[in-house]
Amino acid sequence: MWRLAFKNTLRRKGQSILTVIITTLTILTFVIGLSVFWVIQEGLNLSSNRLGADIMLLPNKAKADANQALFTANPANIYMDSGIIDKVSKVSGIDKISPQFFTQTLEGGCCSYGEAIRIVGYDDKTDFILKPWFNQQKFKKLKKNEVVIGSKVETFLGDRVSIISDIFNVVGTLYPTGSGMDETIYMNIDSARRIVKDVDELKGLWKDAQPERLVSAIFIKAKPGADIKKIEKSISDLNLNVKFISTSETIGNVKVQIETFGKIILGLWVALLLIAALALIGRFNSLANERKKEIGLLRAMGVQKSSVLRLILIEAWLMAGVGGIIGSILGTICTTPILNELKDALTLPVGTWSFATALKCGGIGILAALLLGFIASIYPALKSASLEPQRAITQGELD
Repeated sequence: MWRLAFKNTLRRKGQSILTVIITTLTILTFVIGLSVFWVIQEGLNLSSNRLGADIMLLPNKAKADANQALFTANPANIYMDSGIIDKVSKVSGIDKISPQFFTQTLEGGCCSYGEAIRIVGYDDKTDFILKPWFNQQKFKKLKKNEVVIGSKVETFLGDRVSIISDIFNVVGTLYPTGSGMDETIYMNIDSARRIVKDVDELKGLWKDAQPERLVSAIFIKAKPGADIKKIEKSISDLNLNVKFISTSETIGNVKVQIETFGKIILGLWVALLLIAALALIGRFNSLANERKKEIGLLRAMGVQKSSVLRLILIEAWLMAGVGGIIGSILGTICTTPILNELKDALTLPVGTWSFATALKCGGIGILAALLLGFIASIYPALKSASLEPQRAITQGELD
């Protein structure tokens, strides 16, 4: 039966190709939408689970908004007095507090990165952002000549990187977080301050204070059950000239936006699915009418109704399957540039677009194509299989 169905499909090349094209376009849009939504949702979940802090404090003059601060790795040379840490740590409801110092690589340096990449110096005495990863890797802290890189940062010189005027050993790569951490280089806060202190291009930043007295961001983890808004209000009352970023609130807002976006995309795809299904139903119905004589002859030769039904369904599945495979492959290929565009344009957290994820989305696309083929062909198949042999032959000759 499969062999006969395959030959019938090849015999009607023009009609088969048109059916495959309709299915391909439908599944292409489905796989792209599914993949983009899947990866962005994964990025949000990773950000929520792995960022660790409840509140992030930045200098009030910082231009970055909440999304940019959390989800991008754009170099930001922003600083505030480190004395703020002692004042904030006295606020009730705070469990942990840790500073970070931001700087950047220099563009076009020899054996270094061709573009500016954010460097973050962390305080190993108070850090709780990177600590889970350090515990997992079973080492306590970074030495002055060691760095950890984000999951999307490349290495040069084997397991070493050249940063400004120093060579650092890369001792590990962070797990993906879906945030700006993935495109950041991490080192000890003292090392970060040391390598930029005498750089001519950055000396203008140290007019008010030397790097040793500055921090760029302060991360706060609240005690279990503590009111985040109350903590922010208490810090605000200190008049420290800082801005607040609530990580959970920011991620929650983005989730709502993504879910709304997902519903719109789903609605559009369902409309496209209905149009495609109606088009395919029309095509399969037309094919069934054209094949009445053929089906009547098969029935007259003793072929059972169930076999005729199975034959038509197999033909539909063959065409839908080919369209599903092509659409899924094209959809997974198109996903990467679309994700990059969305990330840059909308400042969205993006999870890891891996081969395994592409395989899952592609597999779902193929299953959706087979389901579409079944829905579109079941009525014409039942109609054709129910015809009596003599009547089918007569109607086929008249048509």
